[in-house]
Amino acid sequence: MADKAYHSLLASLPHIDSLFDSKQTPISRFQLERRLSALNFDERALLDDIEKLMHWDNEEKEQMGEAELIRHTNRILGRVNSPALKELINWRLDMRTAIAALRRKRAGQKAPSEPQWSFGTRYEFIRRNWNVPYFNLQHTFPWLPDIARAMEEGQSFEAEKILLGAVWQHLTTMASKQRFSFEAVVIYVLRWNLVLRWTTYDREQAIVRFDQLVEGALGEFASALPDQ
Repeated sequence: MADKAYHSLLASLPHIDSLFDSKQTPISRFQLERRLSALNFDERALLDDIEKLMHWDNEEKEQMGEAELIRHTNRILGRVNSPALKELINWRLDMRTAIAALRRKRAGQKAPSEPQWSFGTRYEFIRRNWNVPYFNLQHTFPWLPDIARAMEEGQSFEAEKILLGAVWQHLTTMASKQRFSFEAVVIYVLRWNLVLRWTTYDREQAIVRFDQLVEGALGEFASALPDQ
């Protein structure tokens, strides 16, 4: 698509003010899909894959083994030419890996031994820093100590809310740097998904989601570890 077409598409989408103050999505999925039909076939297919990767549900993961999950993730990343989107995807995958590692470490498990035991770019860094508090990632992920505290206190809902807030802030920061581009469209859709998630599940469902997140990933650590 040309820049002018991205401008028209994004201008047709209502502004998303906030996450936790939202009562409903600013536009229905049906209407959103109609707007997104302006994307070309390859862009639409890539957007779908990025959505699934960023908001992978447990049912879909259960149909894949851990090795297949990693290959699937790498295939999608291989189709992403945008440095900004690659950074975003890897940031989200690193978040998942860090949370799963935190949970496994609390359970007394040792550092994983597999060459690639999880997603993203920091799994080797986490392995090397397994015995360091927060894997020495508290500056990269300032929310990690709060997540650890919530997990320690059994506050799954609070942990889920912290995660949603962290992702929202990251996307909002990226949105301020992207104007009328495919990247801006992807960021809008991902923010829309967060609003949908926040406004459509209840507290108990949030607890279930978070527990699936930290337990789900690549099975049992592949006898090593991971996460959603």
